Amino acid sequence: MAPTKNRYLDLVVESEKTPESAKQEERVDVNTLVKMVAKAAAMLRAAWGEETFSSQETSAENDMSVIQYANLCDKRILLTADAGRKALSEAADYAPSIGLELPGIDRFQVPHHGSRRNVSTEVLDLWLGQRLPSKPKKGEGKFTAIVSAAEKDKDHPRKSVIRAVIHRGAKAIATEGTNIRTSYNAPDRDGWVAVEPIPYPEEQEE
Repeated sequence: MAPTKNRYLDLVVESEKTPESAKQEERVDVNTLVKMVAKAAAMLRAAWGEETFSSQETSAENDMSVIQYANLCDKRILLTADAGRKALSEAADYAPSIGLELPGIDRFQVPHHGSRRNVSTEVLDLWLGQRLPSKPKKGEGKFTAIVSAAEKDKDHPRKSVIRAVIHRGAKAIATEGTNIRTSYNAPDRDGWVAVEPIPYPEEQEE
């Protein structure tokens, strides 16, 4: 669904890994990075529905990610890889041309390990719908949001992102060192049990 060929070529030019571009880019000093990390680590208790995302955009490399859509057994599946807000918006604009009416995804791969630089309230509204007025009860999830994140990565998924998908009715789950599968109308498999959803975080990154 995204990116288009022209946008992909533009991103190659913008990429810091493209030699001509890298020579012209300013480098962020260490002190600035330390301040950014400290700010990201700060947590604030927040009410239901409140959402805070990073003002920084994702990298050109991440926005080169291919966004894929499939409709299998009447289940709408979106794979986002490391795509950022611009790429997800581009894919949403393309959706009507393949008969995909938004919002409405049944299996949503949360981009880039649950980073808050890759999504926004507006982007999630496009794909998943508006925030619900109140927290859904356990077992009442409208769709599944799956995060691929390393067990040792304590920074991902971000609490603000987990909150945001749950605001829209998600059953949020993360890999974090485990093998998981998602299925529909499939037989049970020995050794596989239902995954426990991520509980709703009452706080989020500042």
